[in-house]
Amino acid sequence: MTNRLTTELRRLSFENHDHCVSCGHSFREGDTSHLGYGYDDSPLYVCDGCINKLKETAVRHYFSPRPYDVPEQSSKLWRYMDFTKYVSLLSSRGLYFTRTDCFEDIFEGAKGLKKNKAKWDSHYLEFFRSAIKNPPEGYKCELSDSEVDEQAQRLLSDLEAGGEAHKRRTFVSCWHESEHESEAMWRLYSSFLANAVAVRTSYQSLYVSLGRDPSIDIGRIKYIDLKKNYAGVNDAFWRKRKSFEHEREVRALLLDFECQDLGKIVPCALEVLIEEVFLSPKAPPWFVRLVNDVNEKYGVTVKVSPSELVEEPFF
Repeated sequence: MTNRLTTELRRLSFENHDHCVSCGHSFREGDTSHLGYGYDDSPLYVCDGCINKLKETAVRHYFSPRPYDVPEQSSKLWRYMDFTKYVSLLSSRGLYFTRTDCFEDIFEGAKGLKKNKAKWDSHYLEFFRSAIKNPPEGYKCELSDSEVDEQAQRLLSDLEAGGEAHKRRTFVSCWHESEHESEAMWRLYSSFLANAVAVRTSYQSLYVSLGRDPSIDIGRIKYIDLKKNYAGVNDAFWRKRKSFEHEREVRALLLDFECQDLGKIVPCALEVLIEEVFLSPKAPPWFVRLVNDVNEKYGVTVKVSPSELVEEPFF
């Protein structure tokens, strides 16, 4: 294997994660997926049955399903914000990704409830003991039982420390998935301010606006009952408590091991990202002119619409 992973190859495997690009075979957990280049030097992401199409194998992986579901390309996504954040989006020409230890929700990245931690620890201690006692073929475990226990406890401590550190390396941008404007989201994320806006995009527009970057995952949050379930080691930032289910969150997530700031701005193509801007239901008549003026100042051509919530009924 050459480990030659071009952006084009990484993007191909990212966009076709679940199936072989040659024959369409759907990967199952534990299958081997092969990344490399064909005889015409084009990137390929193939299954065992199509490995003969590779001239060069860059890397192989044991296939594992994503910890999130990918929305349909046309799924509508909304981000509700006050006007200053909207101006920041335009002036920086980038999306702000918040470091996950800065969220109000203290369960961000959590594996479970503290009262259930003993069961979690017991499971992983037994897992680590078994792994230490049963090394790969050709190796032999020569540790005593007490030494095995000591090593297992160390691995458990490393796992816990890694979970805390991971919160400081994970950055997300949160969106609300819905075909329609949400009165609840206006209340929650703009406090029904008069000078607030909602940016509407779609999954595909969000993905393309970020440069189809394979290092940025975009997917739906899964809401679980932590009284009965745990979030897996690789799932934690894609799980939230059932009490947040109303958010219908889709998040863009990236890892950055160097950034020490509380958030980071990721460049994006605003003309692709912003499909339409909606004004707060409390917005005064002059606010539409202000938003249009700011859009013009920053070279953004986009439709600005009043909130659908201000429509009048008849009886």
